[in-house]
Amino acid sequence: MRRRPVRDGLRPALVLSLCLAVGVLVTAGCSSSGGGSGATPNPDTTTALTSARHFLHTYVAADGRVVRHDQGGDTVSEGQGYALLLAVATHDARTFRTVWTWTQQNLQQQSGLFAYHWQDGEVSSATPASDADVQIAWALDLGARTFGVPSWRAAATRIGKAVANAEIGYDDNGKPVLAAGPWAVGSGAASTVAPGYWTPPATAALAQLTGDRRLAGLGASEPQHFSALTHDGTSLPPDWATLGGGDAGTAIPAPNQTGAGQFGPDAMRALVWNSCAPTTRPLVGKLWHLLAPSADRAPLARGLDGTPQQSSRAPLSAVAAAAAALAAGHASEAHHLLALAQQIDASYPTYYGAAWVALGRVLLTTQRLANCAS
Repeated sequence: MRRRPVRDGLRPALVLSLCLAVGVLVTAGCSSSGGGSGATPNPDTTTALTSARHFLHTYVAADGRVVRHDQGGDTVSEGQGYALLLAVATHDARTFRTVWTWTQQNLQQQSGLFAYHWQDGEVSSATPASDADVQIAWALDLGARTFGVPSWRAAATRIGKAVANAEIGYDDNGKPVLAAGPWAVGSGAASTVAPGYWTPPATAALAQLTGDRRLAGLGASEPQHFSALTHDGTSLPPDWATLGGGDAGTAIPAPNQTGAGQFGPDAMRALVWNSCAPTTRPLVGKLWHLLAPSADRAPLARGLDGTPQQSSRAPLSAVAAAAAALAAGHASEAHHLLALAQQIDASYPTYYGAAWVALGRVLLTTQRLANCAS
């Protein structure tokens, strides 16, 4: 999962030339010395880790709680997962341990899954969200490997099995689908999904860790579902959709949710995560043509045909476009859009913007978490 590309036989000068030719978006050690001990740090890696440390410093409290300062000081389980992943990326064992301890003590339920929302000193919504559950488990598996703490792998295994038991539904062909949470699993009916919750490198890692065939099945079914929801890369994925119940692939409003007919802050994540899987990366690349004409506008929401629907700008919009550009082979444009995302967040700082500036740079320009930039 985290293997570095083999570069044997490339002379240092050639490595440097290749890095410059693609806008320095090749990961894992493009440098003037060609890698190895004492190599000049990859500028993109340095920038990515700086963005990650900025998020951790700005939004993680001393007790390990990720605070959404721009949304009343509350906490969501997704943010705890983001902080754990970024702590792995920066090799920050102290922050990782602190964030996990708070998450375990305050959000984890008896089932092993996590309450979604915490505010004013207590859980305000105990409903789990599958993206946080999967990503926290993945981070624990990575953390166990990175920091040498076996108990975190055991914790990841427990969460992975809980996800398989409570958050996987099935489409009309009997193929597994990661629903938005336990509440969204249809029993003889459609399951509610948020494509931006699907995290291919995480589910692959958890399938290997747990040996659970349901999780392993997601590796084959999610690319098919992503293809269905994007009409084979000709339309953007919706924020919310249903799968199964005779309506597989049809986007309809989910209970108490909006955005079924738009590509907004929920769905934008799908482009980044799916650029991290060889099976779906080509589909993400196909979507670039829908984003390219207005990529610099970085709108907060688009129609499924790519038409901007809002004038407000969002860092994640630029990061999602960067993922599509990179998947389509436009590395210099991806580099520009990642810089644009950072500029937008600097002008109007938000928890979500800073998280995705950091995650976007780490995922798309390094191999600290997954092999997304191949």
